[in-house]
Amino acid sequence: MSNAHDTMIEQVAHVHAIDQTSVWLDTIRLSTCNSCSMKSGCGQRLMNQAIDCKRSRIELPIPQNMSLQVGDEVVLGVPQKAFIKASLLTFAMPLLVMLMGALLAQWWMLSEPLVVVSALIGLGVGLLLLRLYSQTEKVLNTGQWQPVILRQQRLDQVQELHFTSE
Repeated sequence: MSNAHDTMIEQVAHVHAIDQTSVWLDTIRLSTCNSCSMKSGCGQRLMNQAIDCKRSRIELPIPQNMSLQVGDEVVLGVPQKAFIKASLLTFAMPLLVMLMGALLAQWWMLSEPLVVVSALIGLGVGLLLLRLYSQTEKVLNTGQWQPVILRQQRLDQVQELHFTSE
């Protein structure tokens, strides 16, 4: 992790199943809980971990340098550059097309309701363009969005929460 190109965004995952070529991992979406300074006293974090956590299940190739078993914890990584690019594409592109639609309608001196409709049409076009771009073979086959298993999580690094019933 010597430079910005090597920086990874990390997430702990639980090994759910293993077959001949793949490992199935469960991740819990805890937003930014692990980097927040309030994590020890945050009610949102406790709620996420205690009830109805949203889980994602992903399939990855079995890493050759690790011996994984069901129940192990691993650390997944996604390149920060790819994450930022995906975030910009997902959020900024539809909004920019929406703004262009509204600005064009206003430039043509259309009424305010038509400017709003043009903005909504622009948002729809932006979302459609994003969908078409994400389905192109060039994007799908690069592997830049694919998380990788970085390392196994040691037991002393796993954070435990204890709940008491009242």
